Amino acid sequence: MDEIFNSTFQYIVFAFYGIAALTAILFYSKYKHTVLKYFVWILIYTFVNEVSAKYVYYWWDKNAIMYNVYNTICFLYFFYVFWNFIKSKAYKKWIVYSVILFSIVTLINVFIIDVFERSLMYSYITGACLIIFCIILYYIEILSDSRVLHIKEDLLFWISIGLLLFYVGYIPIRISRGFFTTDMDVFLTLFNVQRALIIVMYSCFIIGFVWTKKK
Repeated sequence: MDEIFNSTFQYIVFAFYGIAALTAILFYSKYKHTVLKYFVWILIYTFVNEVSAKYVYYWWDKNAIMYNVYNTICFLYFFYVFWNFIKSKAYKKWIVYSVILFSIVTLINVFIIDVFERSLMYSYITGACLIIFCIILYYIEILSDSRVLHIKEDLLFWISIGLLLFYVGYIPIRISRGFFTTDMDVFLTLFNVQRALIIVMYSCFIIGFVWTKKK
């Protein structure tokens, strides 16, 4: 029964990946003139990477490198997005510093582990925390100008909500799975919580594509 539940849950997550990518394509004209025009490719990449990683693991019993590359690309892209949307020069500098810190931690992490066998744990946790920091900077800025009046129609607002909810929930799970959890039942429970967080995040993305106004 547990195996059926886990398998079904996994395919539901895959469905959300696919629906989000399809929605991004259908509503592409709304945001094609912004830096978020590349987000559709991130979503397509996510869907392809997740589906292919499942089969790569089935055949070769390892797929860590696929997620290490994927996570690094996604973090750098979101740094780029927030740097472009934020107007404050001071906040932009902080984002540049965040990119530098993330890059340093990633390089160190690459040299201390086998990236084909193990996840870039320190790089991921650092990147996730710094993205939360960028989201906070973004919220502080939009709350102080006229953009807050139309915030529900702003695609980046929904993307940032999704990212924030996911990372705030997933960072403790990632740390627990990486350093503390050895019991398989606990591991599977945390994995299902992760899946639920993914569904919440991608639901925010989908809502954003539907509600956003054309730029």
